[in-house]
Amino acid sequence: MEAVQSVQIGSVNVVFLHCVYLPNSILDLLFFSKKELIKRLVTPAFEDACKVIRSKYASKINSLRIEIFTGFTHSAFENFLAGNKIDEVFAPKGYQLQLPKNSFDPMPFINRSGLPITQVTWKHVGDTPEKNQLAELFLI
Repeated sequence: MEAVQSVQIGSVNVVFLHCVYLPNSILDLLFFSKKELIKRLVTPAFEDACKVIRSKYASKINSLRIEIFTGFTHSAFENFLAGNKIDEVFAPKGYQLQLPKNSFDPMPFINRSGLPITQVTWKHVGDTPEKNQLAELFLI
């Protein structure tokens, strides 16, 4: 990954972001859990890809985690960025998001954030395992 490759001294914290609308129903909201949502979203192939990235860049990655953003205003997103100490965004170029139900595209918020955004090439190959495709994002 360009972010990891560009680190000369120290290490980076990698945050994978997923944006989701909160449930409308009070009952659904009472039982809403970000932890459970992440469990449902993360596939075994994604977990394998994260393991590959962690092992390949062990000396440069301090942490790798998944965060859920549930806000719907720009100021809420700015608070999310500050709270997670995010200072740069790497986004796949030319990748069509396939959003699950109740999820939304974070790019409008990211584009308004003022953070440096690096577009990385995403070569989606139908028969290539997801772990190899995700690991490719971490290469220059």
